[in-house]
Amino acid sequence: MKKLLTWSLSICAAAAGLALTIPAAATAAPSGAASRASSPTFPGRLYGVKALTATDVWAVGLTPSSSLALHWNGSTWSSYETNTGYYTAVNGTWGHNVWAVGGTNWFSPSKPLAEHWNGRSWTRVPTQNPAGGGYFNAVTATSAGNAWAVGLVGPGPGTPSPTKPLIEHWNGRHWTIQGFPVPANGGQFKGVAATSPSNAWAVGYTGPSGLPGRAQTLIMHWNGKSWTRVPSPNVGTADNLNAVTVVSSDNAWAVGNYSAADGTTKTLTMHWDGRRWTLVPGNTPGGDGQLMGVAASWTHNIWAVGITNPTRCGGGSETPNCQTLVEHWNSMRWKVLPSPNPPAGYLNLLWAVSAVSRSDIWAVGTTDYASTLIVHWNGSSWS
Repeated sequence: MKKLLTWSLSICAAAAGLALTIPAAATAAPSGAASRASSPTFPGRLYGVKALTATDVWAVGLTPSSSLALHWNGSTWSSYETNTGYYTAVNGTWGHNVWAVGGTNWFSPSKPLAEHWNGRSWTRVPTQNPAGGGYFNAVTATSAGNAWAVGLVGPGPGTPSPTKPLIEHWNGRHWTIQGFPVPANGGQFKGVAATSPSNAWAVGYTGPSGLPGRAQTLIMHWNGKSWTRVPSPNVGTADNLNAVTVVSSDNAWAVGNYSAADGTTKTLTMHWDGRRWTLVPGNTPGGDGQLMGVAASWTHNIWAVGITNPTRCGGGSETPNCQTLVEHWNSMRWKVLPSPNPPAGYLNLLWAVSAVSRSDIWAVGTTDYASTLIVHWNGSSWS
């Protein structure tokens, strides 16, 4: 369905979330509209980003009525809309092999959604639909014949309910649901990353009824033959992992958040050294923060993004606004770096980050859940 999109260089400051009614319709077509600004805005949110090269970057999410995919060619952003549902993540190996995943409906019932970019257009690819519905939160690919998508079995995100983790695999011909040791307490996978057909990690949380607030971290590893749960640390009354990045078989990072005894939310970071996952002292500016995405731009050069003050977002002078959070690991510690915050009613949030190199990194998110937010690292600052 072709739509003309007009970019605005000012940030919409609407202070309400999106009310979504998304039909299950057809394939995406280019909008025909573009922007030469490095950080365009559009009504909606961006949940995922994948920077394949300096001139090939994809960002995905949703508008109030459709899924949304944006493409950067080095000088111009182009947009693609489709009524197939909403996107939560994007990944790929090169310009003709890109996957965008999510769900068919924000509210129950929902089915997992996978669409493929072949260099010319987005095409919906059938997935297996678990009993009880479900959707994908993340996707990773190592080749045209090997991709993983993870999420949950349950209704759409607009309908909180007990859930179970979900893993599906693409073998070059079709998506199939994968078997793994399902936690007795349910939960979901929030992130997935792989370096080869025999090295993949999926992270998320598990807990009573599968609901955040009583959660513990959940990490599983694929060795080429089977998925196995790997012990992972927990810190607070509720622990959750939102994203993972894998550098090699003995170097991986996972980030998220945990609930502290005082009711605040703290950033959570942990590292895989080839033998075990261990906690790494994090950095929570202002005592309240959450990490949503992580990416490696070099072996020991790791970036994490998220939000400050997630438990205290508000408007006016009596409550602090939530602001973007960008942290950098330089092989010794996590350091908070200044990050852009457009004018907002109450919230700026970064959901995902992807790196081409140490001087070319993209992060995406939202302003007030109403406008897309795109920021870029040029080697010296975020803008």
